[in-house]
Amino acid sequence: MGKLNIIDDLIAPADRIKIKYTGSEPVAIMSMAPDMIKAIMKIPGKDLLETDIRWDVTSDPNEFYGVWMGKRTEDNWSKTYLRVMVQGFQHSKEKSGWFVIEIKGTLETKYEFSNFIQRGFWWAYNLAFYYKQRRNYLEMGKDNIYDMRDFILNKFKINKAEE
Repeated sequence: MGKLNIIDDLIAPADRIKIKYTGSEPVAIMSMAPDMIKAIMKIPGKDLLETDIRWDVTSDPNEFYGVWMGKRTEDNWSKTYLRVMVQGFQHSKEKSGWFVIEIKGTLETKYEFSNFIQRGFWWAYNLAFYYKQRRNYLEMGKDNIYDMRDFILNKFKINKAEE
């Protein structure tokens, strides 16, 4: 059985948004990120994956790192994946430091076929009908990424010019 797999970056031609913050309580982003992803993507907790969380409290400044991925099933063929990666330091006494956050997203569409006729059908169906629906999913995912960016900019009072 064959498969057609189409993967698009949500914010092409770039593949990610990067935000840098320097100030007080940068570690607060670690607790905000999972709830932000669930709220903005409108997904349940089971669709939020915590792929990597690290803390190093043995040194000063304390280092933290986290990666979360939200996945949303759009229909039978398409899924949206948003990945948020945070890395930073916070001084244990002054509670100041910095973090860098990267937000990346993809839309993945998979078709399965068992012969060349079905494969041709899927290409024709995609070009004639499903293309517009996939564009809507791409725009919705792109909006989710920019909503996450705006959420972080507002919470940490970061100027868009400093981004």
